[in-house]
Amino acid sequence: MLITAQILSTILGLFFLVTGWLKTSGHPHMIEEFDKFQYPHWLRVVAGVLELISAPMMLAVWWSPALASLGALIISAVMVGAAYTNFVKRPAVFGWGTLAILALCLAPVAIHWTETEQTLHHILSVVFPPSP
Repeated sequence: MLITAQILSTILGLFFLVTGWLKTSGHPHMIEEFDKFQYPHWLRVVAGVLELISAPMMLAVWWSPALASLGALIISAVMVGAAYTNFVKRPAVFGWGTLAILALCLAPVAIHWTETEQTLHHILSVVFPPSP
């Protein structure tokens, strides 16, 4: 099961590197999609940047499963927005496809949950130190 999660994270990481690059570079298809849905272009750039931040984290699954899980959680937030768009502004089949990708992103998180939870707890304790 562990190797499956690693392979899945690698494939998704590569996928989101490409989609993140297409969004941030202003690829005509991405501009057309955001125009069609009447979303501001800053949202396209933010989504692309989040994908470009998350993708390398997901690719790090071979060395740090917790880091990959954190990347998957970040990209999952983007995917929730994408699922909303695809259910509301397109035929439902697009929404179901997006939910499938979201589920694939969350699968490695579930598999590596114990390590992920410890890492998130550590990050939160650094960002928000306990009061004396």
